[in-house]
Amino acid sequence: MSKLHSLLLLAGLALLLQGCSFLYSAPAPPESDAIIDVTQSEDDWGIADISGENQDGEPWSTEEMAGEWWVTKTIFTRCPTVCMTMTPNMAQLQEGILEEDLDVRIVSFTVDADFDTPERLRDYGESYGAEFSNWDFVTGYTQEELEEFAMDTFRAPIVKVPEQNDIMHPTRFYLISPEGELVRMYSGEDGFDLEATVADLKYLVGQ
Repeated sequence: MSKLHSLLLLAGLALLLQGCSFLYSAPAPPESDAIIDVTQSEDDWGIADISGENQDGEPWSTEEMAGEWWVTKTIFTRCPTVCMTMTPNMAQLQEGILEEDLDVRIVSFTVDADFDTPERLRDYGESYGAEFSNWDFVTGYTQEELEEFAMDTFRAPIVKVPEQNDIMHPTRFYLISPEGELVRMYSGEDGFDLEATVADLKYLVGQ
């Protein structure tokens, strides 16, 4: 084989390998303004401990979630504002999680535990079409315990606004890793991006 033919063969092989490289490249997380990657921060985002009971009156705790991926948010059944957007968004996210067969749980913490009994939370979940197989609605703690948990874990306050019959609470969805670290913040209200959020969960959980 001539030197020229050898060079042409090598060049063709290089182009072929370059063209097929996409088959072997690692998948990348989706880019979206609705996603904040907390792992890029130097801060410690370990979650605090809290316990209560779910919509069936069964004990629930952050300790028992060790080893699980879970998405969480705050709600309350008498919420006159943001919950009416956030909870339908979470219901859509649950559909996406189930459709993709992702091993991800969902936890909604009520910020009105004195009023929101397990029975009220079950009725609330049912009204939005929640599937309770992987979605818990949690109550059964004191207001002080929840406020401390939200500040330590989400870095966000929970504040009662009695003159408006409202409670100010976080509107993001938060993803917790099996190691008990908060790794993502997702827009949970108007900026919610279902496609990007499901894709990001698929990227992380599938690793």
